[in-house]
Amino acid sequence: MSSLRPRTRRMITAAVLPLLVLGVGACSAAGGGGSAAPSDPSVPVDEIGAGIADELAQRDDVATAEVSYKDDINNPASASVDVRMEPGADMEVLYEEAVRLVWQSRINPLILIYVNVINPADPPSGLSRTLDVRKAEVRDPIEEKYGPHPD
Repeated sequence: MSSLRPRTRRMITAAVLPLLVLGVGACSAAGGGGSAAPSDPSVPVDEIGAGIADELAQRDDVATAEVSYKDDINNPASASVDVRMEPGADMEVLYEEAVRLVWQSRINPLILIYVNVINPADPPSGLSRTLDVRKAEVRDPIEEKYGPHPD
């Protein structure tokens, strides 16, 4: 009788283990593991980000601008904008412009917007803000200023 229990356990384990592996694999394939691209592959997020960076860089008060997008477990649906301003520029104006350009873009899905504006003057300074647009108190004022985000 004692040899039957370990054998039964092995049989149950042998039957259940493949099901667990398939279940975990299905969750990962469904997006549980995150990805480097948005859910709609027809939207070229890298090109959209490059366009935003180019538009910012064309301003007289911007030295450089970079935009990136990540959608993984650490950075869910996150657009990040780094702006290096020219001396004497208004950080708040550049921050608002970066938020506007990301918000009005076709970057989807969009949960977080990170904006860093760096003033290279001596001593260096800047601002760094994160907007979680899932929160109504964050999303509503943005929609009021710039309209709804294109979905």
